[in-house]
Formats: sequence, C-alpha cells, structure tokens
Amino acid sequence: MAFCSRRRSRHVSLGLLFSLAASLSSVHAQAISTDMPVPPLQWINLSGLLDGAAAPPLKDATIGYDDTNRVLLIFGGESQQGVPTAQTYLIDLHNLRWTTAQMPSGLTNHPSVRAAALGGDDSAASYRHGHVVIDGQSSGSSAATDVWEFDYTSQFWAQVSVSGGPSGRWGAVGGIDTRVKFTTDPRTTTPNNSFYMAGGYDGTTMHPLSEVWRLDVSGTLSSNLPDSVTASWARVDVSSDIPARVAVGGTMIGQTVVAVGGCTSAASQSILDSSCAVQDAQFIDTSSGNVINITPCIAPRVDPAVVPNMCQASTNFAQQAFVLFGTFNGSHWDDQGGLQRGEVAVLDTGTSAWARVLPAGDPGSDGKPTYPAPRQGAAALSWKGPLVGDTSISASDTIIFGGRDASGTYLSDVWLLRAYNATLTGSNQKWSGFGSGMLSTGVNANGQGVTVQYLTQCAASLGGSTSTTTSATPSSTSGSSGTTPGPTSPTSSTITYDTSTVHKSTAAISVALFFPALVLHRLSSPTVGLAHPTEFRLALFYLGTVVGLAAYGLGIAGLATAFTSITSVGPSIAKRSLSSINLQTAHSKAGLALFIGMYALVPILSIIALAIRRFDGHGDNDTVDGRHRADSTGEKLSMNGRAGSPSQRSEPDPSTGETKRRVRSWAGIGTWAGISGRRSNETTSDDPSQTPSSRSFEVTNRPIRQRRASGNSLAAFSDPRPTHTPRNLSDMSWLDGRRSASGMGELGYNPGPMDRRGLEPWTPGTPMEATSTNGLMGHQCPADDRHPVLPTPFEGFIHVFFHALLLALSVFALVALWQRGPRPAFGIFLAWTVVFYAILFSLAWNGYPRESILSVIFSRLRAEPVAFSPVPRAGSPNGSRPMSTNESVAVPFPSDGRGPYHHHQPPYRAALTAEHEYPASLSHGGHGAPDVDDDEEDEDTRQRRIEEELSRRDVSIVTVPKRRLYVLNPNPPEETTS
Repeated sequence: MAFCSRRRSRHVSLGLLFSLAASLSSVHAQAISTDMPVPPLQWINLSGLLDGAAAPPLKDATIGYDDTNRVLLIFGGESQQGVPTAQTYLIDLHNLRWTTAQMPSGLTNHPSVRAAALGGDDSAASYRHGHVVIDGQSSGSSAATDVWEFDYTSQFWAQVSVSGGPSGRWGAVGGIDTRVKFTTDPRTTTPNNSFYMAGGYDGTTMHPLSEVWRLDVSGTLSSNLPDSVTASWARVDVSSDIPARVAVGGTMIGQTVVAVGGCTSAASQSILDSSCAVQDAQFIDTSSGNVINITPCIAPRVDPAVVPNMCQASTNFAQQAFVLFGTFNGSHWDDQGGLQRGEVAVLDTGTSAWARVLPAGDPGSDGKPTYPAPRQGAAALSWKGPLVGDTSISASDTIIFGGRDASGTYLSDVWLLRAYNATLTGSNQKWSGFGSGMLSTGVNANGQGVTVQYLTQCAASLGGSTSTTTSATPSSTSGSSGTTPGPTSPTSSTITYDTSTVHKSTAAISVALFFPALVLHRLSSPTVGLAHPTEFRLALFYLGTVVGLAAYGLGIAGLATAFTSITSVGPSIAKRSLSSINLQTAHSKAGLALFIGMYALVPILSIIALAIRRFDGHGDNDTVDGRHRADSTGEKLSMNGRAGSPSQRSEPDPSTGETKRRVRSWAGIGTWAGISGRRSNETTSDDPSQTPSSRSFEVTNRPIRQRRASGNSLAAFSDPRPTHTPRNLSDMSWLDGRRSASGMGELGYNPGPMDRRGLEPWTPGTPMEATSTNGLMGHQCPADDRHPVLPTPFEGFIHVFFHALLLALSVFALVALWQRGPRPAFGIFLAWTVVFYAILFSLAWNGYPRESILSVIFSRLRAEPVAFSPVPRAGSPNGSRPMSTNESVAVPFPSDGRGPYHHHQPPYRAALTAEHEYPASLSHGGHGAPDVDDDEEDEDTRQRRIEEELSRRDVSIVTVPKRRLYVLNPNPPEETTS
C-alpha cells in the first residue's frame, strides 16, 4: 500500500529522468584493408617553431628539398586574393628559419607568376642539383609554357631549353620519384631524369588524364653554366582513355602515375565547395601504358596532396602512396570524421587496396593532440629521412605547407608527418618505440606513444546529386566552366554549411534512444489493476534509466559538436559579411529551439512538478490536519478487516438549527475516467464564506463506526451506525412525521425519530442496504487502480509538451535524413518511429501506464454500457443488490426494465411491531388538520397524498457512463395494513 501511495511521485521522477536523458550513414560495399602494414605516424606542427619572415598564405605552390643543405624550397602559388605569385621562399630546416634566396650577381632571372605548376627535384650526380618547375597557371587565366630549374647550390633560377611538347597547362599530375635512379642517354654525355605529366587544364580545354607526356631533362646546371640544361618532350602511349579532371591530386611511385580525386568541372565555385569532386583513382604505368582503375573508398576529394611513402622499415612501403587532405562535400559524403582527425589514406599500387588510418597528433604544450585542418592545394614533399631535428632519428618525414581550407581561407602553416621506422597492422598496433605511451612533440619527437587507428569503413554516400565516378569516355571542355555534365554548383553568393559526422550521428541516435527509454518507463510504471512493483518491473526501470541517460548524453554531445565542428564553404566576400557561421540556417535554428525545449524546459518543468508533489505531502497521505479522509481506510476497519463506506444521513446545521441533507459522494462517475463527478465536499450552502474544498471527500465530525454482521455474513454491508441515530429516511416511519403534532405545516425531518433498526433485528438472509463495495476488495491497492486516471493539469501539460517535442524531433530527424542522408537510413529511422508509436498506443490501450492522458482517452473510447445485476424482488431472500462498477463509489443501481426514472425501495424491510404502529391521527394538510384514518381515505385522496409526500422527498440523480438517468428514492411509500 505504501507503493500505491507513492506511485505518482515515482511517475514524475521517471518523467524527469527521461526528459533529461533530441544522421546515420550507409556504407558502400567497398573493400578496405585493416591488415595493410603502415608505419607509426605522427603529426607535428612546425609553424610555431620557425623563425624569420614566413611566406604568406599560398595555395598550389611547388615544393622541393635540398638534402645537402637541409633547405626547403617553396615557389609560386595562388595568394589569398586569388592571383598567382612568383616569389621564392626558403626554410632552413636545420636552424628552423625562414630565409630568402641569395642569387649571384647577374643571375636574378626567375619564372613568371604561376600556380598549380608541376614540379620535382632533379638530382643527377654532380651535374644538376635543383628543382624543376613545369608550366602552371599564369596571369589572366592563361597557361605558362616554359620550364625552369632552381639550382640549390648557388640559389638561382635557370630557364631550361625545351624542344617539342604539349601546350601549356596547369593542374596536371605526375612529377618524379626521387628514389628512381637517373639514366644516361647515349645521345648525351650527362645523366638524364624523366618527369611525367598527365592531364591538365589550359583555361579552355580540360585534357584527359590519359594524355601523358614525358619530359627528359639533361645537361649541367651551375653558376658557371646557367644555360646548359636541356629537355625534350615525348608522348607516352596509354592503353585506356581516362576522362579529364582538374584539381587532381597525384604523385609518382616509380614510373607509375597515381591520380586521385579531382573535379569534372573547372568552375571555381564548384571546386571551392567540392560539389564537383569524384571518387576516381587510377594507376598509369608509363612503361607499359596500362591503366588500372581503383575501387573507390575515400570520399571524393578536391585537390588532395599525394606523396610516396618513403619509410624504409618494410619493402611493402615502397609501393604505397599517402593521400593527404583535400576537401569533400560533407552534404553528400560522410568520412566518419577522418579528415578532421588528420586521416592518412594509404593506397597500395601493388594490391590496389586502400587503408584509412588516423595518426597520432601533436600533443603540444598542454598534452592535447592537434591535427592539421583539411585543405585544398597543399604543397607536400616526402623524404627518406628526418627533415628536421636529429638526423639520427629513425624516421622519414613528409612536410606540408599552405593550402586553402573548406571555408575558403588560405593557409601558411607548416606541418610534418613523421613516419617512424616500424610496421603496424590492425591487429598489431604496438612497436618497440612506443615506450611509456606518453606522446612527445617537437622536431626531435622519437615516436614514444605513437600508434595508429585503422578505420574499418570506407566513406559513405549521404545521397544528393554528386558524381562518384566519371565516364570512361574521354572528354574535353571549352570555356572556363566547361561542358562536362556535373552537379549544379551554387551561385556565387551561396554559402554552404556542414558539421562533423559526430554531430550527425549523435543527434539522430539521441532521438532514437528516447523511444525505447519511454517504452521501458511505461512498462515499469503502475498499470491498471496492478500497482505493486515486481522484480521484472524494477529491472525495466533500471534499464530504462540507463537508456534515458544515454539519450540525454548523446543529445548534449550532439549540440556541442554542432557548434565546434561547423564549417562553411562559400565566396570569401560573402563569408566576411557574416559575424558568425553559427545559427545561419533554418535547420540550425529549429534544432536549437527543439533542443532547448526537450533538454532544458522539460527538465525544469519536471523538477517544479516533483517539488510541488513533494511539498504537497497530503496529496499522497491518508490524513489531513490530523483527520482521516473519507476515502481513507484507516477508520473503516470492521471486525473482519474490511473497509466500510461513508454514511448518508441528515445533520443539523449548528448555525440555523435546520436539518441539512448530507449528499452521498458520487465521485468517479463522470464522463471521463479519473474525472470525479460532484463530490460530497461540495457544499450546497449558499453562504459565500464557505468555500468548497478542491480536495477529496472529508468528514470531520463522524463518530467511530462499528460494523456488525448479519445473517447473510456480508459484514462489509452491515450497518455501522449507532442504534440511536437514523441513517436516512428509510430508517424512519415516513408516516410518523405526518401523524406528529408538528407545527411546521409539512413533513419535518425529525432529528430524533424512532430507529427501527436499532430495536429490531435484521431479517435473516436479507441483504442489507449498502453504500459501498469497498469491503469486498480485500487487501489491494485502492479500487482506483483498476482504471486509468488523468495526471494533474500541470503534470498533464508536461506530458503533452514532452511528447510534442519528441514528435517534432522525430520529424526533424526524418526531414534531415530525407534531404541529406542516405535513403536506407531514412527508412530505418522511419520504421523505428512507426514501431515506437505503435507500441505506445498499444500500451496505452492496455492501461500502461495507469496515470496517462492517452490511457484515459482509450479507456473511454473502448467503454461499453455498464451491465448491472437485476435487483432482487420480494420473496427472493438469496438475491443481492447490484454494485456499481465504478471503482470510486460502489453504489447499487437498479437495472430492471422499469425505465430511466426509478422509485426503488429496498427489497426487504423488517415488519413493525405493535408498539411501532402509526398513531391514530396524521398531521397533514397544515396545522391543526383533523386526524384522518387511512382506512377512511378514498383511492384518489390517498394517491394525491402519496404524490405530495414524494414531492417533498430528496432524490438522488446519477449520470452513468451511457448517459442513462436514474432517479433513486431510497424510501418509497408503504402500504398500511389494517
């Protein structure tokens, strides 16, 4: 019973818990390796370690390395203003200082402005030691058509004398693998190095990648012979056609051209927002002309940096390429947050397999690992040893400079990807240099604490119109925008926004987890007909608690990552007009509003409701101000332990001395279950000072009642009243008032009439009048538990508010999945939502939980006409009066077919003894009326007198669920016997 009295508090507590507790991606059936050997990798930020005047932010610069002097070369590139440059920048990696080239007198010529040129180091014994730059984008969107080489020894530029060759272009892929030994051409006396160029764009035509050229460089380069370098072009035959692409990432692995990603459109906006990107990747074997198309795995990227794996710890590394950075359209693809965490995609040219690994970050001074931001057009170079720090460190370095991030900002930071000389796999991610596990940083980082994490999935398409692969037919386009079909790019003023996969997944999962949490909560709550807890229900309660907390935590995480991981892609002018990129879309504003409602307002309102219930303690107690409530069983224990019921009688008004009728409580017989009808505490007095209580029935002046058994052993229906007090008009001889000498002129309700029940025993076998059936209920929870009830108005508002927000969040997630997510994810979430609401309605139909608006509505919708047992007729001693099926007031109602208005007398009454015979005269018709004997009345007079008598009697009108109106008169007229 204690559990029954506390069930509402528990209901509010659970509601608070689950209110605290708001895009799933599909994965392509693509092969990805988690067993491919890779070296331990770590990102190290060099930007803050370099002194001197740094180069400005640049994109698509060329990069070279002088291993003799440990000097890094950066030339050209596109500036923040979008124009090509022609400056030469050097970084002294030994002293970590930016420097400038000190050109000899008379050797100050240099290449014209250019960006996206093809470059590579040219090392041929003592003949040449420099960096070659081929073509590039010049001013006015025209292509440069010359070749230059920078001499590392004397630090000057020399133009190469070139014969033949293709038209000028930029954005081609290829270069040279410095691990390939130079060759000697029998036609020349100096060593020869070969550079390869595939594809490209000249401002008018996009050349297919299957158009491959080889540039053979020879001659001598020195300050004494600045014009002695020569080169010649030769076309390489390729067996298959490869469509044209721009902004492609590429490198050379031996004599194989590796091309990854790129765009099918040369429109600047589509390149900026990555909407034109494709997943294509090819190997072009220049020695045989064979082309291998690689199964896609990584997201379609624009302008990634691709470098060979120079680590020498395994022979397998010699055929691997590292694919770094690039940008992709987050509205169409999900890479599981790889690029945001510095992902390195490893492509094996021998097996054509992909591996996606997450390197260790730079712990910096605070110990929190950081990673370089994703970017387009970064200049990258790999070397077989450490580029900075102690040369004895067993590692190979890849250095990256500049680029343009997804928001359109140009960068000038310098990062190092250090590959330590060891081998890791998905099943073996520890190596000898792991040490204590504490990451080190700086140029002398030795690999302690470094390992990698293998990603087990390829990038997933989120739907939308985006190209994943290109046609095998070669194509060329004319004009700056080209004619190759592709996705429609946004207008020049459009800014697109994207967030990380963590936000997309946690937000949807949080909403999805609310469904099982709410179902478990309802299953563990008190239900109709069963309020006692069970071990199974407690287990459901704890399980629902865990699920609810998980939903709440994921919702908070989803909101936090929405603000921390948001990115924007759009024109720089349009972006600079925004003070913040947060809350710039209707999606973000609606999501924040729903989050505040579900994760803030609902918890606050639930806390208030719980506080009200806790402080309003008498709502769950059986006493008020030290007195028992009328619906409490504390005072109603009879000799057999059954509960009694409140009596119905007349009591004198102490202020006026008049007799007032105490009306029987019909609580619970209302239109809706749980909504009480007129309660007994609703006074009929017209005194405005007497304010009716809004609380339940309360009797404060009732004497302690004792039950007594009758011959039928129904102690629950025995008369509990003292023998000196009549219970109602049926206890009095209705003719006594008429025969009395009262001067009231009408039937008076004598406060001290003759109590025949107190003087005469009950007729054996006769059922006694009953006003309650609670005594038959035994030791159960109150009868109210057998029907659903409404929560309080405030709690009901919280319930409706919570479910409205949950439905809104579900629709919100479905819309987001339909517009930006994969169709399978939308279908799964839709099915999950439909199943949840089907279960919710099914539970409510079956009374789970009992205190629920939906359960009450369904209870009324499925209600059938109440069937009562027929009222026993006289002479049927074994009959019994029917009981109301309403749990709050078990009152017998007539059910025989006598019509809606019944004048019903109790079936059996005790016969009056001689001393209780009526007096010889009646007071009828006014004061001093002559006595009239009943036998002398004619039939019409008698009938009229009876009708007048009945008109002065109280009646009780009850509306039952089927709207049938019963008029109950507990004391019908009796026929007198002569």
